[in-house]
Amino acid sequence: MSNLQQILLGSGLLASSAVIHVLAVALSLPLFKSVAGSVPDDRHPLRRVIVFLLLTLGVILAAHTVQIWTWAAVFMLISDLPDFGTSFYFTTVTYTTLGYGDIVLGEGARIVATFCAITGLLTFGISTAFLIGVLSKVLPDRFSEH
Repeated sequence: MSNLQQILLGSGLLASSAVIHVLAVALSLPLFKSVAGSVPDDRHPLRRVIVFLLLTLGVILAAHTVQIWTWAAVFMLISDLPDFGTSFYFTTVTYTTLGYGDIVLGEGARIVATFCAITGLLTFGISTAFLIGVLSKVLPDRFSEH
């Protein structure tokens, strides 16, 4: 794959991953609003925080999982990785920017891998902002005063 093709593919995957992540966060907001009315916070305020934290983590994990599986499938198609397990491992290490370096792609897929790392950086930032935003809304004042 040429450098231009890699840049175009990587850019497209980065853009689609960002859209998937933002949609997951945005589409979960009605769920959060419906749960907000059904979880009383008068007797057990910590229960409300736990419920919202679990929901938030579920949305974040689902969004990252979809993206990692998508990137792994693409690496299976464009590189000479031997199996899906290896592709999934390479993708996860790259997406999280851990980058062990024990698996190195050929020249025809290296640029795409850099876009995978950029995707991880971007979407982990979105996830962090979402998590902090939810927690700032559900933490009762009595927990945040100290």
